[in-house]
Amino acid sequence: MRCVAGCHAIAPQCAPTSSSNELIQSTIGSQKAIIMSSIERISSLNPRQQKAANLGDQHALVLAGAGAGKTKTIVARAAYLIEQGVPAHQILILTFTKRAASEIVARVKSQLGERAAQLQASTFHAWCICLIRRAPNAFQAKDFTVIDRDDQVMLFKAIRGKSKDDSSNLPTAAQLCDIYSYARNTGKSLSQTLKLHFPDFVDAKDQMVPIMKAYEAKKQENRYLDYDDILDRVARVINDSPKACEWVALQYDHILVDEMQDTNPLQWSLLSPLKEHCWLFCVGDDAQSIYGFRGADFKNVHSFQERVPGAVVLKLNKNYRSTQEILDVPNWLLANSPLEYGKQLVAARGSGVRPQLHNFSNEWDEGGWIAKDIQRRRSDGDNWKDHMILTRSSQSARAIESCLLAADIPYRVIGGAKLLESAHIRDLLSLLRIIGNPRDEIAIMRYLTLFPGVGTVTANRAIARLKQADTLKSAITMLRGDRLVPLAATDALVKVYQQRGNVAEAITTAARMLDKVLEQKYRNQEWPKRQSDFKIVAKLAEKHSSILGFIEEYLLDPIHISMVKRSESDDVATIITIHSAKGAECKTCYVINVSPGAFPSNRAMGDPEQVEEERRVLYVALTRAMDHLIVTRQKYATWALPDKAKAEAAETYFFNKLPKGLFEEHTHNQAPKRCAKAQSFKTRQFSGGINFD
Repeated sequence: MRCVAGCHAIAPQCAPTSSSNELIQSTIGSQKAIIMSSIERISSLNPRQQKAANLGDQHALVLAGAGAGKTKTIVARAAYLIEQGVPAHQILILTFTKRAASEIVARVKSQLGERAAQLQASTFHAWCICLIRRAPNAFQAKDFTVIDRDDQVMLFKAIRGKSKDDSSNLPTAAQLCDIYSYARNTGKSLSQTLKLHFPDFVDAKDQMVPIMKAYEAKKQENRYLDYDDILDRVARVINDSPKACEWVALQYDHILVDEMQDTNPLQWSLLSPLKEHCWLFCVGDDAQSIYGFRGADFKNVHSFQERVPGAVVLKLNKNYRSTQEILDVPNWLLANSPLEYGKQLVAARGSGVRPQLHNFSNEWDEGGWIAKDIQRRRSDGDNWKDHMILTRSSQSARAIESCLLAADIPYRVIGGAKLLESAHIRDLLSLLRIIGNPRDEIAIMRYLTLFPGVGTVTANRAIARLKQADTLKSAITMLRGDRLVPLAATDALVKVYQQRGNVAEAITTAARMLDKVLEQKYRNQEWPKRQSDFKIVAKLAEKHSSILGFIEEYLLDPIHISMVKRSESDDVATIITIHSAKGAECKTCYVINVSPGAFPSNRAMGDPEQVEEERRVLYVALTRAMDHLIVTRQKYATWALPDKAKAEAAETYFFNKLPKGLFEEHTHNQAPKRCAKAQSFKTRQFSGGINFD
């Protein structure tokens, strides 16, 4: 570790002079001022948070329970390091969302002002992209285009379509993409990946290998980097090259990692070589590790001290979000786990209202009651936005949505479509992607086939021409010579190319040039709403001077359309998937369908690791409520019936043997509607068929 800026040593052989005494006193005075500033800053921290924030030069893992002030502790840690003389630009903060990164930096700057001006915070992907852009030759990634999952699936679909074997057991393009990505993020072989997580496709391995190799060759040919390439390029280089590792490490003294429990083996391979040069300060909650299906490695937290010798582990268990009655439920849930989590959340707010558990016969009764309960609370003075409904998936929320609509309750859904992944936005950006990378086959194909009369044959011919051209200008000239390529297509390329230095203006120009084409394509699909999205995209691009830089930023950290179109102050209830809810909180939370066969899900049966991840999913849901926690479940009574198919689900159900008094329980028995007694009806003749008039 190198000595941080601000560390000074006084040579013992040099007797201090009068002037040096004044300097020493001045230095001591400055140090006292720093200490006082630090004391003022940490006065709102509890003793455990304060200990973590003021830790000396040492590797550390901070296990912060739900609502325990994780972000506050990271902010305090960064501020403390800067006050101790660590230059802000030598502190790297890694998070999982751009929003979290921005929040942390803003909070540190609000405390320290200009001293924190150069503080860096970003997602893992954005950080690696930055390193690649600064040293493209070192990472063998020059003039590349980042492609997202939709682009990957498109490539796999094209390659798979050429496969000679049309066996039904061959995974779909989307499944191939998932298998490929999981193997890369976990470092497992294809055989291991299939055996452990995709057993239905074990026999198709030999058919998959040439498809995946062709996919990698196509990426190389078109200078594409997918999400996994971005991390993998940097990880491989800094692990294989001591000089490259030193170049990266010399930029930082301290690396602060948020949500450590969500890191996967590939992300750990980025941190591991740097631990010999930089101090790691990792914050997370092992009880909220719920992304195993994406490759997140629970061991990155549980085995931290083994992987980072000399590291200290600190625990934060004081919860500032919920009341103790609410916390008693997730505390009980974890205590029943075979794993040792070693945490009991304690409510800083003290006592409150006991949580409720409601039993329903079906999802419609469940949804209808929730809608009525929200209306009742609204009439009692709550806002619509004080209510959050947590579901396992967006599909499982359909009944709830219908009931809220019927009750005229305004709501938004978090976890839906992402702005830059919407079809009309991808159409628009295909034009800009060509300007950024004329070899981008996916963008060229999408762009040209927007125009009437242009099919895949014409588009493929254009792709071949663009690849032969030295510059985009010469490529456009070639396209103008193709009578099947509409003049409007090349005119739009020229106009946007002229605006390439001003991304917002380039987007506005592209929207104007493609207006008629896109209006025709989406004429029956809410075109005015889609058209308004272009203005949002242009607004987001105002601070960017690079087309590919803008696209990269929002592809790597997508934003939801609902989050863009509605401000947080909008008074609407929220439906949110549990996996999207980490960090979220609300006054009243409904956790729906906590039923046997759902927690844990039937898919997890027989796999202890997956069952435990299911427990952590429920733990996350139960710790979102501030004042009122309401849990619902469906058809609970039927699970008591003897049925071999239900036996395992009933046996592993997390809410078996609930302690008396943990919930206030209610059962809603809906009496079946009885059909009226049949009357005597007059017979009549029916003519079969439709009216042909």
